[in-house]
Amino acid sequence: MLNSENNYLCFLPPVVDDYMKKDWESLELSIILRKFATKLVIMKIRIQSYFAMRRIVMIFLFLPLLLSAKGNKDARLVIITIDGLRWQEVFTGAEESLLSDEEQVRDNELTRQTYWRSTPEERREVLMPFTWNTIAKKGLIIGNRAKNSKMEVANKTCISYPGYSEMMTGMVDDAIMGNDAVDNPHRNVLEAANEDPRYKGRVMMYGSWKSTRFAIRNEQAGIPASVSYEPNIAKKQTPCLKMVDKMLAGMPRYWRAEHFDAFTYAYAIETLLNDHPKVMWISFGDCDEWAHARKYDFYLDGAHGTDAFIRDIYEACENDRFYRGKTTYLITCDHGRGLGNMWAHHDGNTMGSEATWLMLLGKGVEARGEITECGPYYNKQIAATIASILGIDFTPDDGASLSPIVDF
Repeated sequence: MLNSENNYLCFLPPVVDDYMKKDWESLELSIILRKFATKLVIMKIRIQSYFAMRRIVMIFLFLPLLLSAKGNKDARLVIITIDGLRWQEVFTGAEESLLSDEEQVRDNELTRQTYWRSTPEERREVLMPFTWNTIAKKGLIIGNRAKNSKMEVANKTCISYPGYSEMMTGMVDDAIMGNDAVDNPHRNVLEAANEDPRYKGRVMMYGSWKSTRFAIRNEQAGIPASVSYEPNIAKKQTPCLKMVDKMLAGMPRYWRAEHFDAFTYAYAIETLLNDHPKVMWISFGDCDEWAHARKYDFYLDGAHGTDAFIRDIYEACENDRFYRGKTTYLITCDHGRGLGNMWAHHDGNTMGSEATWLMLLGKGVEARGEITECGPYYNKQIAATIASILGIDFTPDDGASLSPIVDF
């Protein structure tokens, strides 16, 4: 019987007995080799166990980081709204019946020469070249009802303040029915962004119309904002900003509560390039004002000019190291307008006033172009879309969590 030291011999094949009889030295060598092989197997098992355990430990160590990857996002976002710009002009260009109306167009021949082309695709491109030559090729556009792409407001009023409230708070409050410059009672997504350590003190807003900053209750939210005839709110006061302040102060106030979009553009682009906010809302308003005045040629000029402003903002940011390749651009409107000769009006009783649109460009946006056969999407989903872009948690005051229009 073998002693305890050599018990492992019981695992050797029976032929070993013959070796023991014939050649003890050969057997001893065989035992040594088998013992060495057994140790190698044990070492291999231990090594495999070590690496397996290491993988498990690493997963548990990094799991919180993986789960909170949303919270590690450090995004840049430029939100641009164009008050009251109809989907019809965005997707089909100038409307012929309105171009021919001498009461609504000063110079029919010049306006037709500038904006009329034989096809909707040509008309929209000549009206908004940046939109159709860049955004449509590098980003996505929603809202062409002629191609069953539907986006609209959920509020019943179809006017501006409730529209901005809906898109920023992510909900509809039926008690909000007017355009008065009063603080919104509800928390908004920009307020949530400004509460996040990644964006704290880096959220700003410029707007042409007075009531826009009240829609995000900017003072309560701690968000610097300048609207109407207020001076700029930049931290770095450049000579350009000081000059624009003087120009604005010296301009005749054509509209009581709104300045021309050129001032909003100048303030915004100069502040973006010098203060480097991470989130900026730029709210343009010329189109809505000219529409209410039934000046269709000015309305078209406003759309064309705003498209150029957006191009400049995009190009300036993408040529700036702070924004280049890190910035998403979200462009939309607050409400639609009436059809045909009712184009100047918008309210809950005017057909077409609910219809809106959305464009996305930049980081995280797939080049999907004009999206057809989709929706309806709602402007109240824009808040969730903003939250997704910034990687923040936001729940509207009504407790309803909506899906983003595009998930980032």
